[in-house]
Amino acid sequence: FVRMNSFWYPWKYMLKFLVDHNVPKSVSDFLRKQKCDVRLVKDVDAAMTDFRVMSLAKKEGRIVLSNDKDFISLSAKYTDVDMVLFSYFNQSSEIRIAGLKKILSKLKIGFGVVILQ
Repeated sequence: FVRMNSFWYPWKYMLKFLVDHNVPKSVSDFLRKQKCDVRLVKDVDAAMTDFRVMSLAKKEGRIVLSNDKDFISLSAKYTDVDMVLFSYFNQSSEIRIAGLKKILSKLKIGFGVVILQ
């Protein structure tokens, strides 16, 4: 399931991510090396609820990055929050990073939800 709009994200501007606590550190490290602005949920509040994650992402204009499938149902309520969700059977960081490499330069403002599987 992918919801996409038609606004290209100007790559010269930094993508901003809010990385959920269940995403491996190597994935956030990869995003930082790509010059993305990365904020970790665990650094803000380790006990943050999914609703608060979505609210913070909306407030700060960040893309939520998570392994948590609960965010799929939240996407109906938070249609103005972009999300990249991992749904891989294999839990390796390398697979997640490879998936991000394929889509990172193609992300658009208001792209909605992308599920990498």
